[in-house]
Formats: sequence, C-alpha cells, structure tokens
Amino acid sequence: MHRHILIPTIVITASALALSGCAGGSPKSQGKPPSEQELVATTGPASGPVDKVAWMLQAEPATLDADVDAGDVEDSVISNMCERLFQLQPDFSIRPFLTKKVTRPDKTTIVYTLRDDVTFHSGRPMTADDVVWSMQRHAEPGADESDEYEGVKAIRKTGEHEVTVTLARPDAQFDMRMAGDGGIIWDRSVIDKEGDSFGTPSSPDACSGPYRLAEWKAGSSLALEAAPDYWDDSRTVRTKHITFTWGAASAVVNAVNSGEADGTYLSDSSLVGPLASNAELTISYGATTTSWQVFPARKDGGLGDPNIRTALSLAMNREDIVTAAFDGRAQPWKLPVGSGTWGYAPTVFQQAYDRVDVAPAVPTDDDLSKAKKLVDQAGDPGPITIATNGSEIANVMANGVRVAANHLGLKVEIKTLSDAQYSDLYASEKARAKVDGFIGDWYLSKPDPLGMYDNALPGGVNNYVGFDDPAYAKAFERAAGEYQEAERADLTLQVQDIYLRNMVSIPLVMTPNTLVTSKNLTGAPVSMAYLNYPWAADLGAA
Repeated sequence: MHRHILIPTIVITASALALSGCAGGSPKSQGKPPSEQELVATTGPASGPVDKVAWMLQAEPATLDADVDAGDVEDSVISNMCERLFQLQPDFSIRPFLTKKVTRPDKTTIVYTLRDDVTFHSGRPMTADDVVWSMQRHAEPGADESDEYEGVKAIRKTGEHEVTVTLARPDAQFDMRMAGDGGIIWDRSVIDKEGDSFGTPSSPDACSGPYRLAEWKAGSSLALEAAPDYWDDSRTVRTKHITFTWGAASAVVNAVNSGEADGTYLSDSSLVGPLASNAELTISYGATTTSWQVFPARKDGGLGDPNIRTALSLAMNREDIVTAAFDGRAQPWKLPVGSGTWGYAPTVFQQAYDRVDVAPAVPTDDDLSKAKKLVDQAGDPGPITIATNGSEIANVMANGVRVAANHLGLKVEIKTLSDAQYSDLYASEKARAKVDGFIGDWYLSKPDPLGMYDNALPGGVNNYVGFDDPAYAKAFERAAGEYQEAERADLTLQVQDIYLRNMVSIPLVMTPNTLVTSKNLTGAPVSMAYLNYPWAADLGAA
C-alpha cells in the first residue's frame, strides 16, 4: 500500500523561502547532514533491558485496527503488537515469520506452511482458519489493505497448518505484501467479541506480537507492555513498558529536547535543527521509501507535455531545496522512490541510480541548454499552477519549481490550498482540474520500486497525467511476474527508464527516516522499516 505522510508545520525563515536559484554551492547545515553520511539500518545493539520508555508520536492513533486505518502513526504502535506472515527487516529484506515455509507449485499458486507454535495474547493458538479469515478480512472491499489483494482469486485452508492462495496473475510482490499490514494475522475470537469496538481505546488487541495493549487513555496516552507469554523464545524483548504520548511537531521536539520523552521517529528531518546540539540525544538517519516530487495534475494541463516536465527537472536546483526546506538534512533525489525500496538487488539499483542524468542536484550549463531545447520543442504552455498545502516545506519546493521555470522562460504560479482541498488532489479529478501540478510525498509499504511504478499504468487511479505507453505496461507486467530477483531487478529498471524518459512525476528530494533517542538508549531500527517491524523490542540500554 502507498500513503502520503502527514506533513508537519515547521518554521522556515523568509530568506530560505526565497531560494537563490543559482547553480553554486549552498550553506552547510549545523552538524553532519544525511547527504554526507551513510544511512544505517539500525542503531548499535542494546547492552541490556530497560523497564520504561516514554515515546512521542505526531498524533494520536485513529484506531488500532489496520483494516480501518493504518498510517504511519498507527503503524508505529501496531508494529509492536501485531505479527505478519512475513516480517520486514530493518535492512528492508523480508523473511517468513508466521509462515515457516512457502512453496509455489506454479506462478499463480502460493502454499503457506504455517508455524504451529504461535499463540495470541488471549492464549489461543493461531490456526489456519485464523489466517484464512484474516486475509479475507484484509481483502474486503473498503478495507484499508484491500488493494494488496486485488490480484487474489482464492484463499483456502488446505491442511491443518496450510493455507493456499491462488492469484489471478503472477505477482512477485505478494510475499512483500504479506510483510505489511495486509499480512497481519488477527485473533478472530477477539474481533468477533468486540465487534465495532475493536481497535478503539476500550478494546484489547487481537495480536500475537512481543507487546500487548496495556491501556489507552483516549486523548492522553497509550501504553504497551511486554507480552508475558510471548511465543517466540528466540526474541529478547528489551523494553518492558512503553508509553506513547503525542502532539504537534513543536511539542514532539520540545518533549524530546527536555528529556520528558526518551525518543521519537521524526516525520521529517527538518525538525532535527533544535535537537542537533543536545549532547544528551543521539540522532540517527536511515533509509526510507519516500520521495518528494511534483505530480502533474492532468493530461491537458501545463505539465501535460513530458518535454516540459523533463525540462523543469533538468533546471531544478535540488541542493538549494534541501538547504532551504530541510537545513541540509535531506538528499537531492533522482527517483520517485526512496532507497528503502531497494529491498533486493540493492547494488544493481544503486548503480542504475548513479546513471540517471535527468534530475541533477545542481543544474549545469549543459543541463539548462538541454532543458531550453525541450521547451522550444514543446512550446510555452502558459502559466503553470503548482498547488501546495501551505506547509513551509511544500512552499519551498514549489518556489524551487518557479525558479527553474524562470530559467527556461516559463511562468509558475503557486496556489495554496487548505489541507482538505490538498488531500482532494490525490483522489478527485475535479479538484486536479483547477491546477497543473502539486507538491507531494509518497511512501511505499513494500521494499520494491514497482509499488510506485504501478501508478503509471493505464487507467490507474493515481495516473493523474494519463500516461499510456504499451511498452511500459508490458515491461511492468514482465517485472511484476518475475520471481527471480536478479531478473526482476533488470526488468524493473526497464520500467524505471521509461518512467524517467517520460518524467511521469518530477522527483525532488529524499528525506531520510530520522530516529532521535536519549543517549542512554540504543538498538532500535533507524530505517522506515520500523513501521512494520517490532522496533520497541530491540530498544534497550546503551
């Protein structure tokens, strides 16, 4: 599944908003920015347990039922309680978890041999019936994870500890889907008993993970405690109790800075500034699947011509955007997916990334010359309206587009929308008809670039610009159906090349996942994998 991350409101100076637009160097941020250091998967291993940890979230979870809603706030909690058929690792690889064996008699049949030693927090053993019921619940129309099951024809119990899934077409990503919320196995007895109350503060959890829900005081706090009879003896649960509280971005920063909270995963790295000089804190950067970009809003708009989109990409000073919007704590980025999507064949994807030449960090004279020729071929589309939600980050990026357009003799107008109007852009063709493009971020719950590139398939609800290339669709189909990772990586790069040649969206920046903890704590994953991995169990004494 792919979602948009909540964009916090932060303070950026007026001078930063003015983006110089020059091709020269930019001022360095305080401290070592992530663009100059290696992104890490985890912090160092813990030396021992801790009894209590206080953790900050950017908002209160809306629910603990992943089939109702599962954004980054909800998953920060759910990932510690609930377990999946597969488990995403901090390095974005996956491994069988509640299933111990997977066989594929053919390309559209998957047979899961389940573990026979898993127990839910209720004390009831996990059965094949629970697995079938859970998968069918995820697949119900309207469920938050239903898109992960669009290609599924049947889910059947085929043995005491065996479940068989029949696909409508080959799907090499299906195991990855089962490492996300679509792979959570629920305790049906709890959900049947709780009914519509399940997932609310009054309901127990229905999970099997290392933590169980201890208490949820609506509007105040949410506490987890180590499950006393956790079935997986191979895992040491370091943190015994963790209490979540929440607040706006400034409240999160203040709580961690003052020591009131022991840590947080920051929703974006621009919030690090006030924390960077605090010697009592450890700040770590990890890989993410997220990429900020410019999404063209419609086929007949000012960004409808791929030559115009490519020209703007070539003229964009991404380094200036990183400095102005994130104080240097981000990376100019060439792709519509973050490096966290390279969950397999990472060296192949990195080498391909290095070869991309249509999204420079700082445009050269040659880049600008190529861009101007593309504009000459396309013709002036007239004023291009770029929408933002009014956040300072989005405004800086939109202004970066305007500066690039000025270099090319084009005109960009920035339109600020309310949060509700902005959200409508992702779902409403009518809303997109009023603008030519908009600034947004996109994150994937699967460590595979195809999770983004499927948005450019003909007829897709997220194919806003109406991109339609038979060669692209064919390449995607071949990649999605290839189970051998080396071959799939090569095929995926063919898809990526066509996407970039047509600049279906304009990549701008990758903001790393950012973990801030007390210097007395270590062990937690740093990468964005924490959203689907029991991160609190690894967190312990430094």
